[in-house]
Amino acid sequence: MHNATPQFLELGPSAKNMTESVETIHKVISSRYPGVDRVALAIYDSASDTLKTFVSSNHDGVALAAYEAKLQNVPSLRALAKARQSRVVQDIDDSFPKCTEHTAWLKGMGYLSSYTVPVYQRDELAGFIFFDSKSACFFTEESARFLDIFTGLIAQLYLLQLTAVRSLIGTVHIASDLAKVRDLETGNHLERMASYSRIIAKELAHSYSLPDEFVEYVYLFAPLHDIGKVGIPDRILFKPGQLDDEEWRVMRSHVEMGENLIDQIISGLGMVENMSTSVMRNMVAGHHERGDGSGYPRGLLMADIPLEARIVAVADVFDALSNVRPYKLSWTEERVWAELEREAALGRLDAECVNALRGAEQERRRIQDRFADQ
Repeated sequence: MHNATPQFLELGPSAKNMTESVETIHKVISSRYPGVDRVALAIYDSASDTLKTFVSSNHDGVALAAYEAKLQNVPSLRALAKARQSRVVQDIDDSFPKCTEHTAWLKGMGYLSSYTVPVYQRDELAGFIFFDSKSACFFTEESARFLDIFTGLIAQLYLLQLTAVRSLIGTVHIASDLAKVRDLETGNHLERMASYSRIIAKELAHSYSLPDEFVEYVYLFAPLHDIGKVGIPDRILFKPGQLDDEEWRVMRSHVEMGENLIDQIISGLGMVENMSTSVMRNMVAGHHERGDGSGYPRGLLMADIPLEARIVAVADVFDALSNVRPYKLSWTEERVWAELEREAALGRLDAECVNALRGAEQERRRIQDRFADQ
């Protein structure tokens, strides 16, 4: 017997997100300049000096996705960011004989000219907006002035979204005293499982038609999946031995507590429902569901569990088994994969998510090295 269907949020056409906003803006631009074949926003993470594709609208329907590059390895963009200047390239092929993966993709897709604008939040680089055309020498001073109106609009939409997401994360951290959960989870568990979640989301992006925006939110919100545990008494939360039936009932209630906490914070911040709030709520609500109906709190079957919840469940279990916990020693990698594959075969964990994480061995080991517990 399964509980009532949960209030999971759909990420279909009704979900408000940056991708849809950029597509709408692109249509407006195209009404005056139909030769602007691509509008894209790449975001910048200063902590890792990484540029990442985020949203894109393309006339041919083919987007560059899941692309990352160190800004230090893209000297032309690094120079733009430092000078705080826009750039028109009238002949991409001639201007960049030696090119990055991004430029190689542009050439391969037939783009011939471009207009690039850096985006800043206060004095910090936040990303770049790219306008690309399949016509050579397309961008003029007049068209650049026109496009600058829309660079400001796209930038403001993104920065408002970024501010809202950061406010949401910050408020959750403050309201819940997240350090308490970190003590329970030990060391760098949350950093590792967030990074594992991003690996899985990236690997599944093509087959599920997931935008880069979704992948980024999976990474940002994965550490908050167990936020409801702040409402669990310490005597239960930190109990070294097995929980009795009543203690286990209380422990399981952290999912509903987490959902309520997230809803109150979203409402308190006056945020509208969009992809970011949907991803976070779905992770909190569904990360303990299991595909055979044996999970909690709703006993959902696999098809009814949102993908982001299935992703974070695999990342969480993998890291928990791979590392020391107050109640267990770390397992060998062979034993960890045997357990994950057994759970996938039984239909409890998503087999695609398990395979995606196992297949990304190099990335996985880099995360384990970078965020190793001392």
